Amino acid sequence: MTPVDQLALFVISWLANLFSAFSGGGAGLIQLPALIFLGLPFGVALATHKVASVALGMGATLRHLRTGALEPRFAVFILASGLPGVVLGASPLFSRPRRAGTM
Repeated sequence: MTPVDQLALFVISWLANLFSAFSGGGAGLIQLPALIFLGLPFGVALATHKVASVALGMGATLRHLRTGALEPRFAVFILASGLPGVVLGASPLFSRPRRAGTM
């Protein structure tokens, strides 16, 4: 990836996450296609986007923990029931040909 591509990715991701913060979601509608357009294979683009989403979620979780607005038992329940679905849902993507999701 060239420095120009990296700069474009930074700007697009920053804007996508800014809009996501304002609206409460939707960064993937901008960020994931941008990653694919910049030449990343679909699986890598999806994983990259999900890592960014987790980082945003961790920031929000820390904020809610500080304000006391998060119920720890409920958060652990949601995490324990959601993680298996994430793993099962993402696993088939890596059995696809690398070029299947690129332009």
